Amino acid sequence: MKKVLCLAGVLFFMGLGQAFADYYTFSYVDGTFDASGWLQTAPGSGSVTVIGGSLGSAPLYTGGTAPSPGAYATSPSGAFWFDNALNTHSTPMLSGWGLLFTSGTFGSAGYSEINIWGNTGAHDYSYYTATGPGSFPIMFNAGTFTITQVSGPSAVPVPPAALLLGSGLVGLAMLRKRPKR
Repeated sequence: MKKVLCLAGVLFFMGLGQAFADYYTFSYVDGTFDASGWLQTAPGSGSVTVIGGSLGSAPLYTGGTAPSPGAYATSPSGAFWFDNALNTHSTPMLSGWGLLFTSGTFGSAGYSEINIWGNTGAHDYSYYTATGPGSFPIMFNAGTFTITQVSGPSAVPVPPAALLLGSGLVGLAMLRKRPKR
């Protein structure tokens, strides 16, 4: 009985917490390169940190992300500065440092880095790529990069389910201990 009540209590307090996430889709198109992907940001408003996503098959690089707003980190090859920050005030747009995606394992054949660098305009970005330590970044023509929010901060529907499960377990425990006549 104590174990069931303890479990019910844990589920009740778990139900009070809420998980939030913003999801965005994006596409980048220039004369040479055409790709699309998705981004997931941490909870917040204004300038937020992108914590997941991919550009085609290249996942967002999350190692060494900038520790505070306005700071930046260096890519594994040393070719790029990035902050993986997204400004969400009106039209979602990247900061000046941009997003870093990596493909493959650093130091091995086939490794590459992709940096989408924010320029001055809302839809004005450049695409860069590098392949290893000390490699010179190759810039494709500046292209059109669009970002669309597909879901806003919304609570994951865990609280009602956890409360229902917790109350059901308490009810079962009470029925089990009921004296027989």
